Amino acid sequence: MIILRFTSGLGNQMFQYAFYTFLKKRYPESSVKADLTWFSWHNEHQGWELEKLFMRPDNPGFTLESASPLEIFRCSGAFPQTKEWVRYPNRLLRIFTGRHFEKCRIEESGHHDAEETYRAVTGIKEKENRYITGFFLDERYYADSLDSLKTLFSFDINRFGKKNLELARQIVGTVSVSIHVRRGDYLSDTYKNDFVCLGRPYYKSAVAEIRKRLDGEATFFIFSDDKEFIKREFEWLPRKVIVEGNEGKNSWKDMALMTFCKGNIIANSTFSIWGALLNRHPGAPVIYPKAYLTDQDNAVSSVPGWIRL
Repeated sequence: MIILRFTSGLGNQMFQYAFYTFLKKRYPESSVKADLTWFSWHNEHQGWELEKLFMRPDNPGFTLESASPLEIFRCSGAFPQTKEWVRYPNRLLRIFTGRHFEKCRIEESGHHDAEETYRAVTGIKEKENRYITGFFLDERYYADSLDSLKTLFSFDINRFGKKNLELARQIVGTVSVSIHVRRGDYLSDTYKNDFVCLGRPYYKSAVAEIRKRLDGEATFFIFSDDKEFIKREFEWLPRKVIVEGNEGKNSWKDMALMTFCKGNIIANSTFSIWGALLNRHPGAPVIYPKAYLTDQDNAVSSVPGWIRL
């Protein structure tokens, strides 16, 4: 059995689901399941969103099978941490079972680099138990499946609401470019030393670059978790619309609107990466930053139309 742990916000959940489908295709004879227990004791972002957004009668291809607590224990050697106190008995279990279960765990971070991780997740033998954790942004896990993922990750336009439907019509009817600016938790004590917070030099260069690739005068639709900052920071940019009103549980609507644009300028954020990957215009120009983490650059993309700055 292979169990993949899901964590974090919407963009990361989508990368993990893309990897989940990769595992199911690679190991058709194995049982591939999801560990969703992280969301029972974490309150980050909007919680577990994939089923709420994509598991619908009109989207039958989106399926997900959850692992039971016993199955999670069998593959990981630890009880699902649905409560904070569970970590204490798990520490004791690691003392007695650590060596046995160490070979069953594959962690994308830590001692595995990208190539080691790829070899590990593609070299699982039949009937082996594996418990896998990570985000799996590597193109090798989704590049061949983008067309099917665009179907699986289809947003329900009936849930847009009047304001967003009008925005969608405006986006479709113009030479539209989305700009995503990620601030919020990137400025927090938790992440400020890990993630680069992109500034005006990147966005000015990106606007100049994408204008070269569009036929007509572009209108820029700006999406951000810091609207007041955007109003000040983008005074230099004409023909812009600052998209407001899609906070909290409605934040997915920003990603959905990005997919309608004729081009995308994205941040070092999985949220806007998916807004561009799901773009409805084949080969649409996408500007993405070289900067990602403070100690690691963004990988070079091979998706048609993507330009790294």
